[in-house]
Amino acid sequence: MTSTYEPGFDPIYDPDTPPGAERKLERFQAALEQARRELEQARDTEVDAKAARDDARRRAQFSPDCPKVGVFGGVRTTVAYQKAWIEERAQDEERAYQLAKAARQAAAERLHTLGKQGNYQQSITSSVRESYRSAGRPQW
Repeated sequence: MTSTYEPGFDPIYDPDTPPGAERKLERFQAALEQARRELEQARDTEVDAKAARDDARRRAQFSPDCPKVGVFGGVRTTVAYQKAWIEERAQDEERAYQLAKAARQAAAERLHTLGKQGNYQQSITSSVRESYRSAGRPQW
């Protein structure tokens, strides 16, 4: 073969060439960085949501309307009843916290998955590089 030209061959985007494989690794690096930033933001959102939930619980607990535990006028108010009353007052904040927690977990899973895919791509890149080296083809 006197030429390395092959119809449809694009060394910049072809993942079967060292430059193409390296370019794909760069894309994984960019995706990993974006996923890391999203996870950081999701963690901040979760912390804020948890603080808001805890504040809502405290406000409810110290509210003058909060039922006191004990027997008053022949009616017993239990700790469980008081706790349920407090939780009911903070249910919107609890839901926001649970959603933020789920979003953070999803962001962490995405980062983990991208990391694994990047590791696989590193193996493929090494194999492509070695194939070119052993075949005596230029690596660009």
